[in-house]
Amino acid sequence: MSRFAGRPLDRVWFTFLVMHLPTTLLVDLQVLYPASWVDGTPMQRLVQWYMDMTKDPVLSAGFTGGPEWDWFRSFICIEAFFQAPCFAIGAYMLWKNDRRVYPLLVAYGASTATTLVPVLQALFAADISTVELGMLLGSYVPFLVLPLGMAVDFGCRLVSIVSQADAAKKL
Repeated sequence: MSRFAGRPLDRVWFTFLVMHLPTTLLVDLQVLYPASWVDGTPMQRLVQWYMDMTKDPVLSAGFTGGPEWDWFRSFICIEAFFQAPCFAIGAYMLWKNDRRVYPLLVAYGASTATTLVPVLQALFAADISTVELGMLLGSYVPFLVLPLGMAVDFGCRLVSIVSQADAAKKL
């Protein structure tokens, strides 16, 4: 029997969390790393390849933009110090089918979806082609939709758990 038997969404959430962790560590968090950690490494070449392919104005500004992009760098800090630990803890606890992770994944999903809204707005305001915008939306929108789905799913599960506990108290 599969580890996620009867929990198909948990398989989706688990896969998303596991896949998102290396992307975060190798790409997104480079904005925070000292140059000596990334200069001349495959990580730097990966980001350069992505930037050449997509012309991503948001990630580019995270590396080179002025103070008007501090809001984005603050989101990268949230990704480093809150979201990345959520990936590891969430994946582990989903693997173990531990329901105590539900509140954490509600918070993660809501936080991530919230941070994506201004990022998407910045993309729509950027001076990029329709093709580039489409490619970037294809890259960013899943990181809005999946965490938002996670927040709703685990929020509903928590409501059910609380309702069951309330009903048991009345007996």
